[in-house]
Amino acid sequence: MSHGYAHDLERLRRREYPTLKDVTYLDHAGTTPYAKSLVQRFSRDMVHNLYGNPHSASPSSDLSTQRVAAVRDRILRFFHADPEHFDLVFVANASAAIKMVVESFAEIETPGFWYGYHKDAHTSLVGIRQLAFSSRCFESDREVDMWLKNIGKGESFEAWSDVSVGLFAYPAQSNMNGHRLPLRWAEEVRQKCLTSTSQRIYTLLDAAAYVMTAQLDLSNEKAAPDFTALSFYKIFGFPDLGALIVRKAAGSMLRRRRYFGGGTVDMVTVMKNPWHAKKDQTLHEALEDGTLPFHQIVALGYALDVHAETFGSMINVSEHTCALAAYTHSHLQALRHANGRPVCTIYRDEASRYGDSKSQGPTIAFNIQNSQGGWVGKSDVERLAIVRGIHLRTGGVCNPGGIATFCNLAHWELRRNFSEGMRCGDDLDIIGGKPTGIVRISFGAMSNQRDADNLLRFVDQLFVEKQISVLRAQASVAPAECNVKSLTIFPIIGCAGWDVPPNVSWAVGGRGLAWDREWCVVPQCSDTPLDSVQHARLMLIKPELDIEHGILSLTGPVSSNDADKPSHLKISLWESPGEQDHMESEHRIKDSYQSEVIKAFFTSALGFPSTLARFRDHRRVSKARRLPTPSLSSLEEHSFSVSLPSHASSTNLSIPYHPGWTNHRYVKINQFIFEKVVSHRNVWSFRHLHDAQDKSAAAQNPCIKVDDEVRSYAVLSDHYSMEKGVSVTCVDADQFVCVVWNCQKAFMSDVELADHLYCHKSKPETSSCVKEVIEWGLGRMCLPRGTKHQKVFVDTKA
Repeated sequence: MSHGYAHDLERLRRREYPTLKDVTYLDHAGTTPYAKSLVQRFSRDMVHNLYGNPHSASPSSDLSTQRVAAVRDRILRFFHADPEHFDLVFVANASAAIKMVVESFAEIETPGFWYGYHKDAHTSLVGIRQLAFSSRCFESDREVDMWLKNIGKGESFEAWSDVSVGLFAYPAQSNMNGHRLPLRWAEEVRQKCLTSTSQRIYTLLDAAAYVMTAQLDLSNEKAAPDFTALSFYKIFGFPDLGALIVRKAAGSMLRRRRYFGGGTVDMVTVMKNPWHAKKDQTLHEALEDGTLPFHQIVALGYALDVHAETFGSMINVSEHTCALAAYTHSHLQALRHANGRPVCTIYRDEASRYGDSKSQGPTIAFNIQNSQGGWVGKSDVERLAIVRGIHLRTGGVCNPGGIATFCNLAHWELRRNFSEGMRCGDDLDIIGGKPTGIVRISFGAMSNQRDADNLLRFVDQLFVEKQISVLRAQASVAPAECNVKSLTIFPIIGCAGWDVPPNVSWAVGGRGLAWDREWCVVPQCSDTPLDSVQHARLMLIKPELDIEHGILSLTGPVSSNDADKPSHLKISLWESPGEQDHMESEHRIKDSYQSEVIKAFFTSALGFPSTLARFRDHRRVSKARRLPTPSLSSLEEHSFSVSLPSHASSTNLSIPYHPGWTNHRYVKINQFIFEKVVSHRNVWSFRHLHDAQDKSAAAQNPCIKVDDEVRSYAVLSDHYSMEKGVSVTCVDADQFVCVVWNCQKAFMSDVELADHLYCHKSKPETSSCVKEVIEWGLGRMCLPRGTKHQKVFVDTKA
């Protein structure tokens, strides 16, 4: 495998990157490590030279001004940008560069500007749409090409015909999966606007991920983007600095901004008749507010020197990193479980090919699946990687379009995930049977094949199932006794139910059926839920659920005296009322809606002041690493009800009678097992049991529907347990938690935990990989009491 370097990479790493010793660093897309000699040269300069504020005229200030000007010119030439046609504005990072552009566009007179962006855009690019008059997300490269083809023909501008200015933004490389987008778009947009329309569309290129390992070439001024945003720490590791490169022909757009800071004006009056005169000699003088980070800019000059001396050119870096990525991709793709199932699902754009630096950068986005097709949580992968000394990135990686596309998440699923508590950086890895994020590895200039091999060995040893265990069959496999006759959801306690349409699978969660008994009705003067026994008019309120659009529609009775009151009401499934203070309770906490429209609807329907309340879900309350649901509520509140036909009017499932139901404790609907927790005449309440041996994708998203087969059992195998719903990653400081995935026992002392871990280690079936993690757990025992112990999940059968 060619690395693209002529010198000895291992010797280079020892000399320049000692921090990488015993570390597998695979998060270069976040930032690349900095070279030792870069820091040494910069430190020597700081010790021997005095740098003053560039806004002064002293010798030290003049030295700062000269060094800043020299570095500015060198950076432009590093990207082959002619200073005659381009200017460079120093900013904090690429996001700050993007913000600077949009703040200027926001000053365009009414109606504003149109904004188009590619779905692979970083969140910082997506955010521009909030300031645009109208916007469009292009969902593929092909869609952009079709749009370019139609510019000037009418249909592409129909939605914003009154707008004279547009901005089209896209990343040179997806920061999620490394897909490299066509750089030709900037030139094509400019040519189309010059020849086909009177409307002007400017182009903004997010080059932050691209310039890390590729040569950005701005030598053709006519083909270059109008604005290019980038971060230098992606390329050099240090300093933490960014830049906005501007085509001078488009610079007038940035002069629109009204704000001015120190150093960007020649004269200001502050009392009577406010007036100011902006600097206009150069564009960067008018845009760089306040004092520049001149020390960091000095460091940037040394970063250029060391990078060129170490790696030669960006072409060398590109060849080296692309070769590593292609090698790693091919081996990850080849990994198989013993039953032939692939281990990794790799998220590659259809237009990309690993090994081709034009279409694909050195970044790989993937998720891991077990031998049954179930997903391994990204957080579990990250925790185990930490144990192995592997630095990688997991989560949404600030690329919402890419995550939605490759994880196959529809808009309503994303809103549902947020409603269920998912937040940026948390560990809710799988919701609705789909991953909520990805695992990302990325290579940099100083990466070597050992980094790639360490990652491959990590995945192979901890996630590839070399032997497939056969699921233990149910003790008595009998034919189906009956089928589910009907499935009804009662969104609001006491109100009428909503029948789930046939062939629609309905999710079963930790609290029973999805959206069942999610709300209740309360008097406006109390938080005690009303029931239909005492308030029969509740049953006249009829609900209808539209999950895809996130709406709960209600229809209620209206008396002749309330003809002006609403008879229909729509409630968002994704939004909850504000949290209110409550006394400690043995029951589920609820928060009341304060909307006057909602109050009017329920008051009219019931005849006295009342409103809707939503039960609080612990997952919606806190973004913090989540603990299991507190056991404050009864088993019935975590279950759903089943009845024989005509025996109850407010039960979720109706099934034909079968004699075995009287004595059997368990029921199997489809492939899922439920335990009877309450029995009253011919009505039962059931809770879902989790089969520890079933790790399939279906088991991660338990669902039932009308006509599902039903079986009952008196006893079960011992591998079923109550569904816990969430995984624990951090516990109270007074507890010590087992690091083994399918154990998770907590102890009140480190001695108890140590004894427990030694028991795990002594078991003959414990693999060497698990023993390695147990040793890590024992090593943590030297921490002082009161330190939180991070929980690492390892399957003892791995």
